[in-house]
Amino acid sequence: MANQTWAILVSIGLGLGLGGVGRLALRRRIRVSWSDAVVAGLLGAACGSIVGGVGHSAGRQLPVVAGAVAVGVTLATLLGMDRWQARQRLPRGTVPELIAGGESHHVEFKSSARYNRHSKQRDERVERVIAKSLAGFLNAEGGILLIGVADDGAITGIEDDYPLIKAPNRDYFELWLRDMLIAVIGAPACATIQVSFTEVDGHDVCVVTAPPAAHPVFLRAGKGQPVALYVRVGNSTRELELDDALSYCVDRWGRQALRGRPSAA
Repeated sequence: MANQTWAILVSIGLGLGLGGVGRLALRRRIRVSWSDAVVAGLLGAACGSIVGGVGHSAGRQLPVVAGAVAVGVTLATLLGMDRWQARQRLPRGTVPELIAGGESHHVEFKSSARYNRHSKQRDERVERVIAKSLAGFLNAEGGILLIGVADDGAITGIEDDYPLIKAPNRDYFELWLRDMLIAVIGAPACATIQVSFTEVDGHDVCVVTAPPAAHPVFLRAGKGQPVALYVRVGNSTRELELDDALSYCVDRWGRQALRGRPSAA
């Protein structure tokens, strides 16, 4: 009995230690509570103990392997918790409810994705604004972009965009949107974005959900053009100057964010 109690206390201690160290090591990348960190540490300690126990049963001592497993599982669990909680922090509700709440730090409206309502034709600047908005959400706390909704909340729909893509339907609109985003922000960032559609007042509205990115997302205007970092600030998206972008990346993701050559993702 005493041995079992001692083993439980040791496991709890390891869980606390692993959770605390993991939370400290990832402090620039995650925002989880101490209780969540302890849960992650306990899971890591349990997995490490299992590996150590298996090795002991086989007549082998695997303290280094068991320790590595414990740390790895703890860090992976913390990162997974943070991503899940980040998605939970995004606004929830129907499209009409999101529209009624207006634009905010997590919600933005765009009346179209390709069609310029003033010139009555395709405009690459409109496409770039869509990419900027999503890059801003990815580099901040995530957000939801409603395409087919004017700034004042009026429903415009994306029907004017349909003639400007291969086929006038939702599937081809999503295909075009993802291809466009891959070209300017990269496939890894685009892979985390969710696209859905809903009908409001007889119009198609595209709902694009962007979670917080695990790494800086740079936007490239075109081939040979310099990359830029956009961040959602309040209810607007802003481009950061080089010095501010460097500081933001270090504060948001740590110094590892500056390693390697900046790309479109």
